[in-house]
Amino acid sequence: MSVVDDVRARLDVVDVVSGYVSLRKSGRNYKARCPFHDEKTPSFVVNPERQAWHCFGACSTGGDAFTFVMRKEGVEFGDALRLLADRAGVDLRPARRGSAERYSALRRINLEAADFYQRALDSPEGSRAKAYLTERGVDESARNSFKLGFSPQRGNKLKAHLQTLGFDIENAVEAGLLRKGGDGGVRDFFWGRLMFPIQDRHGGVIGFAGRSLDGSDPKYINTAAGPIFDKRATLYGLHLAAQPIRDDGAAVIVEGYMDVIAAHQAGFANVVASMGTALTERQVGVLRAAAGKFVLALDPDVAGQAAALNSLEASWKVLERHQAGSGFRAVGAVFRGRKLELAIAALPAGQDPDTLIRRDPGEWKKVVAEARPYVEFMIRAIAARYDLTQPRGRAEAAEALAPVIASVGSAVEQEHYFQLTSEALGVSRGALEASIGGPSALGRAADRRGRERADPVSAESSSVAKEGRDYLEESILSLLLRRPELKDAATGVASDRFRAIENRELFTSLQSCSTIDELRGSIDASLYDRLDYLSRVEYGPGDRQSDSDALDQSLRRLEQRHLRELQENILASADAKEPPPKTLEEPIVSVNAKLRDLFRSSIRSG
Repeated sequence: MSVVDDVRARLDVVDVVSGYVSLRKSGRNYKARCPFHDEKTPSFVVNPERQAWHCFGACSTGGDAFTFVMRKEGVEFGDALRLLADRAGVDLRPARRGSAERYSALRRINLEAADFYQRALDSPEGSRAKAYLTERGVDESARNSFKLGFSPQRGNKLKAHLQTLGFDIENAVEAGLLRKGGDGGVRDFFWGRLMFPIQDRHGGVIGFAGRSLDGSDPKYINTAAGPIFDKRATLYGLHLAAQPIRDDGAAVIVEGYMDVIAAHQAGFANVVASMGTALTERQVGVLRAAAGKFVLALDPDVAGQAAALNSLEASWKVLERHQAGSGFRAVGAVFRGRKLELAIAALPAGQDPDTLIRRDPGEWKKVVAEARPYVEFMIRAIAARYDLTQPRGRAEAAEALAPVIASVGSAVEQEHYFQLTSEALGVSRGALEASIGGPSALGRAADRRGRERADPVSAESSSVAKEGRDYLEESILSLLLRRPELKDAATGVASDRFRAIENRELFTSLQSCSTIDELRGSIDASLYDRLDYLSRVEYGPGDRQSDSDALDQSLRRLEQRHLRELQENILASADAKEPPPKTLEEPIVSVNAKLRDLFRSSIRSG
């Protein structure tokens, strides 16, 4: 959760507005005379369900608690955030760790460190690390593609090198390259390790992983989370895999750095690493516009262990949330109906991806091609946890598998997996139904989710939306960041069409900025994380014309959503005992006319 989300979660827009305006309950909403212009009849409406306000009078604008304070106090977003954070008791210091210049400095110092480590690998001191790579079959081309390097064993050589070039040592400490000791001294953080620079989608170095070469623990150490590095939002190798993943429509996810390097060297370029963690929602967000299928490579030796199963279950829940949130609909008809799939590629016993690929690339290709759907894999893996020779064990296994079957949205698939469960447990269909209910009963929750997915308006009530995500707004911003040449298409779009204040601020600033660096310099530091995320995640098909069409559809949907919300607010006002004020008559006619025009333009463009 970002600091903006934290502040938003602790405040209620009704309470915030009440501090400035005397509100009166009116149906589901609250009303008042608009505080931003003179009027006799109340046209200012606050909607507690949507945590938003709107003026139906002369202002004809609206927003959330942040935009209200910005307008009422006459301040910019950063100052409004500080005012509301103070009221909510939220400490802003973690979100304001430096300026745009410092952010850029951290990237520059990481890049210089990567170059230093690469040169060290080619030095006599790096011979052991280079020999290790040769032994593992990593050729020179792969070493260069992944910027592999070596951190010298002693002498604080990186620190001395950075000082010689005039880099700020405090920046190097914040980047995780140096560390302060208890005696106050500053030393190199990585010593005598094979170095794996971790790069963002565009190839920028954002962190490092260091592997021990002498068998010492820990085997790997990583850069700590900081302003430019968040392991939960990063996939190793994505800078090389992004286009191949788009071309294949599938992303193969492994755990280790060497697994990715071996795969790419062998020509399997759609492979990335989650770096030892279960898939996170932010990682899925980075991949999901390019791929509809995710294949997890799993060593069968650990498939029965609780930790591995928990990791898989966490990954599946992330995909379920994205499916329920209908994230693909954010780019219009291009991705409508696209289903997220998770499959498990079970490797031969004792083989990790790196070993298998180097031994037999053809076998790796076959294993990935024959990856089993997650539900099928989990049925057999969970069943293996229990003693199926005993009635109690079969009953416990059935109870554990019930939610797995229920998670499947298709009635046909539910029937298939129900039968598969019956066979795996060695019980009759009738006995299984008596224990956990039939497929139709198990699928009711999934059916409800399916109905929610079918209604675009209901997406805002999904679990993802409740976490502060708005895929429609994110898709527009992501497309504009990736395709600045399409910016003219958004000219004339009012910023108040964006519900989330962070997205609204970025959209407003984006209109007057030509590059991401310029944009970063124009926004408040609390928005850096949002900008970084939107710069990484990709919505849209990828080619210019399709991206242009997707942007047009999304902008049209944004306007349609805005108009529908105005309708809802007007109707909510009419729920009150008194009739709607005359000031609402013109907005009612105007909104209906705009919706008709928008509908006609959609028909023509379709």
